[in-house]
Amino acid sequence: MPRSTSSRRKNKWQQPPRDLSDSVAGMRVSRDLPDGSWSVQKVAGNSHGKVYVCPGCGQDVPSSSSHIVAWRQEAGHGIDVGVDSRRHWHTRCFQRFR
Repeated sequence: MPRSTSSRRKNKWQQPPRDLSDSVAGMRVSRDLPDGSWSVQKVAGNSHGKVYVCPGCGQDVPSSSSHIVAWRQEAGHGIDVGVDSRRHWHTRCFQRFR
């Protein structure tokens, strides 16, 4: 029997986009701190196996533990730096040093 040329599934590109504002709203927040505005995002532990270095204490932050990813929203010279400058912090280190 020949294969049908039409798919029985709906094409995901023809569906209207989902509203993600509710699901993302609690993930990333903007905080005004003495050294500028920061974007702060809580990260749940995962099994990627990566290890980051906390800029607050200099110790390892394994990706398997929950932690904070934060970055300045603007550089000192007014150039937007975005997520390229994000750093992984221990939650307590970020609260202590920021």
